Amino acid sequence: MKREGIESLGMADGWKEIILAAVMDVKHGFAFPGENIRDEPPGDILLTPGNFAIGGGFKGDKFKYFDGEVPTDYVLNEGDLVVTMTDLSKQADTLGYPALVPKRRGPRFLHNQRLGKVLIKRGVELDKGFLFYFLRTAEYRNEVLASATGTTVKHTSPGRILAHKASIPPLPEQKAIAHILGTLDDKIENNRAINHHLPPCGGHGQLAA
Repeated sequence: MKREGIESLGMADGWKEIILAAVMDVKHGFAFPGENIRDEPPGDILLTPGNFAIGGGFKGDKFKYFDGEVPTDYVLNEGDLVVTMTDLSKQADTLGYPALVPKRRGPRFLHNQRLGKVLIKRGVELDKGFLFYFLRTAEYRNEVLASATGTTVKHTSPGRILAHKASIPPLPEQKAIAHILGTLDDKIENNRAINHHLPPCGGHGQLAA
């Protein structure tokens, strides 16, 4: 999904120009041994770039599973913000995009080496929801792609992400922006779910207006 919500809201008094390194860090994931990775359960869920939607957001399909010993520092919690550091697609469709770890309904979610975990620095007034949407903006995305390395496989790094310049509003505005965009996303998802369950009409595979 194209995300231009933050840009469309424009700049206002009190917004600050910063670089992302001033407000957050990006932690590399763990190199889980390949001999313990499988396509089917049992095991913990090893998140990969395939679990990121184009445009940002979480995709809960095509999971990989890990059935070995797990360092506790690399177990993800609900609401953790992660970004893709590697992309195998020709267009680097998900490189640098964010996702929020969903509520766990069974196995744990694991932070592997191809993902970065975003950590907001202590004492910084930065709302995680606002940051999630900021990392879906066209300006940020274009810079990630422009600085990416590799040909067949595209890579970015914490340093490249953290070098991006950002315009950040005061905390109350951040929360308001995140709420507005979150509500819009929820409506889009609800409409998609409704359309998925309704039968096609008119013999053309389209729903009636």
